[in-house]
This record gives sequence, C-alpha cells and structure tokens, in this order.
Amino acid sequence: MTDKFEDDALFIVVVEDAATILCEKHAKAYAEIMASLDKHFTIVEMTAEDAAEHECMACDMQDELNRPQIILPH
Repeated sequence: MTDKFEDDALFIVVVEDAATILCEKHAKAYAEIMASLDKHFTIVEMTAEDAAEHECMACDMQDELNRPQIILPH
C-alpha cells in the first residue's frame, strides 16, 4: 500500500471481481483490511474529471444511515 493519496481524490479499489469508488480515508481503511486478510487488491486513483462525476460509496452509505426514517402506520 502506498501513501500517495491526495485530498479530495477518489480511488477505484478492486478486490477479486468487486470494485468500489472510495475517498482517501475509506480507501486506506479498506486496503488495510484487505492486507490483513491477505487479499490481493488494486487501488487506482481516478482523474479529477472522472472523480467529479462520482462520490465515495462509503460516505454516501453513511449519509443514508443518518437520514431520518419515516415510519408509516400499517
């Protein structure tokens, strides 16, 4: 794992056949987890142009978990 991550950069993280787009913080954490499990992973930094069209999938999920939920009566 390298420490060449940049602020506000997004990364494509690939483990086996699964790929995800993550921010620096989440890409580092995911890479450390995969390394501890002896899983081969690849991290590729997205270009600024491509990154502008996407967001970190983990950050987006966290926003969904914190959103108020509407509970409708049965």
